[in-house]
Amino acid sequence: MSGPYNLKYIHLFVTEVSPGAYILSRNGRMADRVGRADEDLAQDLQQVAIEAKYRYFWFEYTGRAAAAHELECAWYHRYHPTDNPHHPTSSSGEIHCLIKGCTEALVHARG
Repeated sequence: MSGPYNLKYIHLFVTEVSPGAYILSRNGRMADRVGRADEDLAQDLQQVAIEAKYRYFWFEYTGRAAAAHELECAWYHRYHPTDNPHHPTSSSGEIHCLIKGCTEALVHARG
């Protein structure tokens, strides 16, 4: 994971067109939101930056969208971001979390 970087400078640090996951922060010390891009991390981060709610970001490229989702889930469980009211879902809208003991994925699977 690379960062934290100022969201103003996405273009300097996120230079590849690639799926990936990111963490957003207001103060550069804690994760306020986690997210992912299934195709173009830079483009998705630019869209988030328009909201101007956050000032800093961390990111990691992944080789495919499914890996971005797995990383997003891992960061969601590790950092407990305050601005993610729900567990991340896959691009199909389902929760496929590989984190051991994830009760949200279990409940969703039974639903």
